[in-house]
Amino acid sequence: MVYFLTALYYEAKDIICHYKMKKVIGITKFQVFKGENEILIISGTGGIKAIVAATYLLTNFEHNEDDIFVNIGTCGSVKNNFQEGEVFLCNKLVDNFSKKAFYPDMLFKNPFNEGILESFSNVVNANIEQNIEADIVDQEGAFVYEAVSMFFNPQNIYIIKIVSDMLNSSLVTPQSIERLMGEAMPEVYNWLKERVKVKFNNQDIISMEEYKLLKDLSENIKLTLAMDIELKKLSKQYKIRNGYIIDVINKYKNSECKSKIEGKRVFGELKTRLMEL
Repeated sequence: MVYFLTALYYEAKDIICHYKMKKVIGITKFQVFKGENEILIISGTGGIKAIVAATYLLTNFEHNEDDIFVNIGTCGSVKNNFQEGEVFLCNKLVDNFSKKAFYPDMLFKNPFNEGILESFSNVVNANIEQNIEADIVDQEGAFVYEAVSMFFNPQNIYIIKIVSDMLNSSLVTPQSIERLMGEAMPEVYNWLKERVKVKFNNQDIISMEEYKLLKDLSENIKLTLAMDIELKKLSKQYKIRNGYIIDVINKYKNSECKSKIEGKRVFGELKTRLMEL
């Protein structure tokens, strides 16, 4: 099952049509739509509404460890080098109110931009003095992630945002939101179609031989502790998806890096390989 949360109906409309969802009758607090293997809730704008909607959805509809949760909608771009309609899969989320930061697991290769999202309790416009370090801003993403992480594993939570404006909310209309979502969603649907095929389990399927190879590789390319942990996690997920991992490790096992910079480059190549669906 894929769970969707959008703030607005115009963000949800294309998803509802694509999956042929029907409105769930008898729910009065939110609009909820259900398809064959998908369910969507419209929360309304803002962090509190988004948290309540996500919690309502996941406590009233049965879910399991392989289900996926997607918060998707429009956002404002902080940087002018991003264009209207660009799609972001957020790799860092910042709650502007509490300053908490969250780091979603980016285990799978994807066709989207990756960037930092900062979620505010108010609309952010360029003419208002704000200290923003993120690439994009919204009013729900970080709040949704924190709430949903109480129910789902981090590798199954995705915050996807489509750029609607350059911090000029007066230019954003229901019609422009509907158009942007319609243009961006086909790529999202294609990626989700492949992503839902991947099933996880909690079994440690990496053998002692494979752990030794990973240890030697980590030392050879001078990985930091954080990189070493990520390597083991990515290797496990790759083996779950493909049934093997040694062939991939062996391709890099003779790499000997003289510096951490060189090691980081090799790790980047290996990481890309391990994240392929």
